[in-house]
Amino acid sequence: MPAYRVRSELPDGKSEGSILYLGDRPQYASWTHKLFGHAIEPAFLGNFSLFQILGERTPALAADITLCPLNPWTMPLFAKRGWHVMPLFVNCLIDLRKPINELITSKGANHPMRVARRFDYRFENKKSDQALHEFFQQMLIPTVQNRHEERGFFSKWEDIQHIHQNGVLIAAHLDDEWVGAILLAIEGANSIRIANLGWRNGDDAWLKKGIVAALYYRSLTWAQENEFTEFNMGSSSAFVKDGPLNFKLKWGATMVPPEVRFVDGQIEGSRSFVGAKLDLGSAASQSFLASTPLLECTEGRLRAISWNAEIPPQFQRQVDLGCSWVNLDELGDKSLV
Repeated sequence: MPAYRVRSELPDGKSEGSILYLGDRPQYASWTHKLFGHAIEPAFLGNFSLFQILGERTPALAADITLCPLNPWTMPLFAKRGWHVMPLFVNCLIDLRKPINELITSKGANHPMRVARRFDYRFENKKSDQALHEFFQQMLIPTVQNRHEERGFFSKWEDIQHIHQNGVLIAAHLDDEWVGAILLAIEGANSIRIANLGWRNGDDAWLKKGIVAALYYRSLTWAQENEFTEFNMGSSSAFVKDGPLNFKLKWGATMVPPEVRFVDGQIEGSRSFVGAKLDLGSAASQSFLASTPLLECTEGRLRAISWNAEIPPQFQRQVDLGCSWVNLDELGDKSLV
C-alpha cells in the first residue's frame, strides 16, 4: 500500500506535526487542512505491507497521526490493535413525520430563515436537460470551487443526469433571475436525499441573502407534501466542528455513520472508513484533537473524541441523543491510542 507523509509547522507556530496517509483517499486533503490550516503536497515514502503497517517496528511509518483505509474485513483487525475506526463522512437525517416548525427550533436555523423570507424567493421544479446543465455549469461547479477550493469533490455530469432522471431539481428565483437550485435524489419509497446544491456563480453574496436556508426549507416542505418520511441532508466530514455539519444539525438533523450493505450483489459503503492511529503523547495530536474533535465509530455507533475540548453548542443535542463525548486526556494512557 502506498504511503505519503505531510509534515509542517502547526498553526500556533510553536511546533511541527506530521500525518501519514496510507492508500489514496480524496478526503485526506481535509485532514491536512484541518491540522495545518492550508494545503500541503504529501511526500511519497514507498509501498508497505499490512504487516509493516500494523507492526510497531517500521520507523519510516512514524507520525503523529496515521490514517489507513479500512473495509469490513480489516476493521476488527485494526480496532484490536488500538486504531480508531473513523467514518470519512456522516449522514444527517431528518424525521419528516414531525412538523417542520418543530424541527427548526434553534436560533441558528431561525435566523437564516428570517433572512430568506425577507427576499421572498419563488420556487419551481426544473425538468429539462438544458436547465440541469445550466445548474451544473453555472451554479454547482462555481459553488464547490469557491466554498471548498482544492478540498472540493466535483460530481460528474453523468452522475448528475442519473440522479435527475428519478429525482427533482428545485430552483429558486428572485424577481426574474434564477439564482440557485438544489438537486434531490429519491432513495426509496420513503427517503429522499440532498444530492447537490449551488447558487449563481458561487457568489457568497447569495449566502447573505439566505439562499441555502430558502432551498433547504422548500426541499423539506416538498418532501413532506410528497409523503416522504426521511430526509437525508447529505454527507458531511466527520469533524465535530465542521461548518456544513453544524449547519445541518441546526435543522434538527441526527448524525448516522455510513452504512455498509449489499445492493444487487455488490457491497456499497466499504470504502467509507479509515483507521486512525493517534500518538497521544505528541503535542501535535493533542493540539489537533483540542481544536478539531473527531467522530469515530464503535460497535456501529458514533462517538466524539477530543483533548480537553468543550462540547460545541450545536453538538449538544447529539450528545443528548446518545453520542458519547470522550476526553482522551482522561484515559490516562498517553501511548499510541
